[in-house]
Amino acid sequence: MSETIRLCKSLDLIAIVPYLLGFHPTASLVILGFREDSFTVGIRHDLPRDCDELTEVIAGSLSVLIREKAGAIGVIGYGPAGLVTPVLDGLREAVAMTDIELLDILRCENNRYWHHPDIGPADGTPYDITTSQAAAGAVAAGRIAFPDEAAMAACLRSVDGPERDAVRAATCTARARAESLLATATPRFWYEEGLACVRRAFERHLAGEPITPEEMAWLGVLLTSIAVRDASITLFHAYPGPAHIELWSEVVRRVESGYIAAPATLLALAAYGTGAGPLARIAVDRALGDNAAYSMARLVDCGLSNGVPPSAVHHMHANVTAEEIEAGVERHPRLALPQLPPSVEGR
Repeated sequence: MSETIRLCKSLDLIAIVPYLLGFHPTASLVILGFREDSFTVGIRHDLPRDCDELTEVIAGSLSVLIREKAGAIGVIGYGPAGLVTPVLDGLREAVAMTDIELLDILRCENNRYWHHPDIGPADGTPYDITTSQAAAGAVAAGRIAFPDEAAMAACLRSVDGPERDAVRAATCTARARAESLLATATPRFWYEEGLACVRRAFERHLAGEPITPEEMAWLGVLLTSIAVRDASITLFHAYPGPAHIELWSEVVRRVESGYIAAPATLLALAAYGTGAGPLARIAVDRALGDNAAYSMARLVDCGLSNGVPPSAVHHMHANVTAEEIEAGVERHPRLALPQLPPSVEGR
C-alpha cells in the first residue's frame, strides 16, 4: 500500500484485509507479509480441502514470503474452527521452521475473532471493522471493499439495455471513422489523439462528468493501439490510484466486445499495483476472455499465477516513460496504429 496506514492491534489487521483484497473474504486463508514494518505482500487462498492441498498452500505461501524477504506476517483464517484450525496449525508449525516472525494469527467467523492457539473468551471477541482507524484510512484513500468476490466480479459485467445499444451504434461509427483515417492519418496522429483521448477521459471522470457513448466508443478504438495502451500506463502517476481503477472499470463495462482487452489489462495493472490481486485477476480474465492471445494480459496473468508482488508492478509503472514510447513510435510506426478487431459481421 502506498498510503500510510498503521496496524496497531488485531482489529486493525482484520479491518485492513477487505480493502487489500477488494472484498470481504469467507472460507479463506489470508497472509499479510511485512518487511521493515511496511506491508510488502498479501496472499489469499481458499481453505484447503485436504492434506495434500494444505501442504501445497503452505509451501507456496512460504516460498512467496521468503522471496519477498518478509520478516513478519499476520495470518487470518476465515471460517468455522473445524476447517480453519488445521490450516492455522500447519502454517504455524511451518513458519516456526523459518526466521519469519508471526505477529498475529487469528480465526474469524460471524464478526467474532479468536487468537490461535485459543486465547481469550471461548465464544470469541466481537468486532466491527468500521471502528478501526485502519479501515477509516483505507476508505479515506479511496479503497473499496465489496461484500464478496462475486459482487466484485459483478462490477465488471458489461452493461446492457439502452446503454449497450448506444455504445454499439457509436462503435460502428467510430470504427468506420478509424478505417477511413487509416488511409491518411500518420502514426503520430494516432498516438497523440489516443493519449489526448485518455487524458480527457480521466479529466471527465475526476470532474464527475459522464463520458458519452461516442467518446467511449472512440476511446475503445484508440486503445487497440499498442502505443496508446502503453502511454496510458505512463499516466499511473499522473492521476490518483482510485481514479485508474474506477475509470478503467467503467470502460471495461461499456466498450463493445473486441475492445475490452486493452482497458481490462490497464485495470489489472492498476489493481495489481495497489495490491488488489483479486480484482486484478478478474480484470485479466475479462481481458483474456475478450482476446485469449492478448500478450500484455497473458503477462499479467503469469505474474498473478506466480505470486509476483505488487512492488514489481510499481517498478514497471515507474520505468515506462512517455519519451520511450514516443521514440518507439518513431522506430516502429505500426505500434501506434489501431489494431481493429474483426467486424461484428465477421464475428
